[in-house]
Amino acid sequence: MCRSRGWRASSPGTRRSPAGRSEGPVRLVSVDPKTRNRIMAGALVLMFVVVALAAALGR
Repeated sequence: MCRSRGWRASSPGTRRSPAGRSEGPVRLVSVDPKTRNRIMAGALVLMFVVVALAAALGR
């Protein structure tokens, strides 16, 4: 494959979305700590349910 001097991976008209870049952790300053704990506990319970369901269906 021959690449010319002006070869680029993306065309000049293509813009990359900044949404794909990770700027660091998301700050949830405006969320009440009690609400945040409930959300995290719900996510943990949901993960356990998914794992248990996968184990039951995997037999």
